[in-house]
Amino acid sequence: MWWSHNRKRLWMMMTTTFWIVSHGFLHPRMMPHYYPLMELNQDIEKIHKVKVMGKNMVCYKNGNGTYIVHTDVCPHQGASLSKGWINEYGNLQCPYHGFEFCSGMFCKIPNPELGPPHFRSKIRMTVYPTRQENGMLFLSPISSQTLSPPDPFFPPEEYDESFRAVSGSTIIHRPYMMVCENLLDMLHISYVHSFGNAVSPLPHSIRYFPTGNVSGRTEFHYKPNDFTISNRIGKVSKVIVHNEYHLPTNTITRVIAGDVIKTVFTRSLPVHKNKTILYWKVYRNFWQDPYFPWFSRIGDWLLETLMKSTIQEDLDILKNVYPEFREGRLKTKYDVTIQKFRESVRDAILTSQDMYNNASHTDNRYLEAFHDVESF
Repeated sequence: MWWSHNRKRLWMMMTTTFWIVSHGFLHPRMMPHYYPLMELNQDIEKIHKVKVMGKNMVCYKNGNGTYIVHTDVCPHQGASLSKGWINEYGNLQCPYHGFEFCSGMFCKIPNPELGPPHFRSKIRMTVYPTRQENGMLFLSPISSQTLSPPDPFFPPEEYDESFRAVSGSTIIHRPYMMVCENLLDMLHISYVHSFGNAVSPLPHSIRYFPTGNVSGRTEFHYKPNDFTISNRIGKVSKVIVHNEYHLPTNTITRVIAGDVIKTVFTRSLPVHKNKTILYWKVYRNFWQDPYFPWFSRIGDWLLETLMKSTIQEDLDILKNVYPEFREGRLKTKYDVTIQKFRESVRDAILTSQDMYNNASHTDNRYLEAFHDVESF
């Protein structure tokens, strides 16, 4: 009787789980690139609950020291796996019933009197590929043996010893596309930021050129504000600004004042439709002295303070922007980087959705119910 009553529900769960394992798409609106998941200066031995595109995920190290990322929802009775623990075998144990999962595969019901100690199961959760590089853990939203995303992007300053950097992260309660586009918006600087030049707000020249299949750069020429680093340290009459995007969510603002260069590099993690984690890093080739480390540390403090002030000014204006009207009808030549970024994002998302639709063999209602998909 029990089997007759529940076999349809069990079959739905089994086929849904199999679909997730076979095709492994975290969200159909994520691009096939590595996204920043978290900084590795956190307590990396702990189990971390993370949210990506509205979906609850768990991140932990297995027995081999590999970062494992999969759904935080236990496939048994829905407990949060991030509240569990890693046992002596490097397996994740559910806090509700103690079931063990070996890198996403259900492998043991705890009973010390009955063997074997572990087994292989058809019940698997999709494990999404991770990548560690330069102190950051990256996540690919597509789990596939045949598809490999491009390497995470880093600016050339990351590998140039003449540059020194400070970094941090900020939670922004706005959509990730709004956050990225604000970073690619040069026109707002003169009116929102204290270092902007409201007297001469428009660039003297604009030139856009693609730098790859998923990236582009616009070069702006400005007259510097009298009180900016460019004018006080660079002592130049013209400032060159490189504004770049690199999919999925990387942006660069490189300010060149003669030999003085300051580069702001950012990555954004879409947590849910109205929350973004912004990871930022500011590089500079000034305010540093190898013989007087305290001078370099003062430079670090000044750049970090300036960056936090800049982010706060952005937050103050973004909270007064309507997200649903972000793509207005009025477009200007000064918005070229934003427009090109939008085109690249649309193309990348269409590619992901084609892959998603071609792979799907299950009613999406069951997929969304299992994964708690939040629309973006």
